[in-house]
Amino acid sequence: MRKYVGERVKKLREAQGLALEQVCKLTGIPADQLRAIEEGDSVPAIGVVIKLSRVLGSRMEGLLHGGGVVSESLTICRSGESLVPEQGDTNQGYAYKSLTRPGTAGHLMEPFLLSFDPQSEPGVPISHDGQEFVFVLDGEIELFYDGQSYRLARGDSAYLDASRPHTFHGLGDRLAQMMAVVSSG
Repeated sequence: MRKYVGERVKKLREAQGLALEQVCKLTGIPADQLRAIEEGDSVPAIGVVIKLSRVLGSRMEGLLHGGGVVSESLTICRSGESLVPEQGDTNQGYAYKSLTRPGTAGHLMEPFLLSFDPQSEPGVPISHDGQEFVFVLDGEIELFYDGQSYRLARGDSAYLDASRPHTFHGLGDRLAQMMAVVSSG
């Protein structure tokens, strides 16, 4: 799946006649990181996808899911249905999977299931447009937000302004899972 996100980013960038360095300057994403995303060697963190979508004139779901869109006022994804496959390690300490049906137009929020390996290093705090709501499903997670650290346990939630630097990190000795709902606009 990471290959397809990178291909979409590269095609949009090239279609607009933008050099890789121009996109890096506009997004603040280092050139080596964007190159790795475009080549399918790296999975972009959710905040990075939001920044790229803004600069490239695409909606976040367009970069993640691609293809045509279907306008639906209600979409239901049943347990076991094929959703977007889990994205690999983002170099931010988590992997993620979209919880909506790919290609549905009109959604203002994007829900994700995030899985945190407690053995990974904490990611660098990032900021992006929009807001986030997170709910810890299992395990413990440390939220770094605007220079402060908060410990979240199963059942805890947080609602945050995503324009302030933030990142999450798994704690303990087992995989932690969190649902995140991101609004990018």
